[in-house]
Amino acid sequence: MKSDTLKVLISTITALTGIGGSYVKMEDRVSKLEEQMAKQEAIKVVQLEISQMRRDAEIAELKHKIKLDSLRSTR
Repeated sequence: MKSDTLKVLISTITALTGIGGSYVKMEDRVSKLEEQMAKQEAIKVVQLEISQMRRDAEIAELKHKIKLDSLRSTR
């Protein structure tokens, strides 16, 4: 009888340890995914800022060309 109780106790401890270990691994994976998503979001923000800077530069260049063209056409 004691050996059966001991086997059940050992089995229960083993099962709980396995579940706990799986939970820790899952939490690690989730944390890594969250970090990766944060990095990707930061990259998207930088890319958006770069594209806006390029657009602003193009607009400034076009305004300059329009001003030059208007000066040429008035002569």
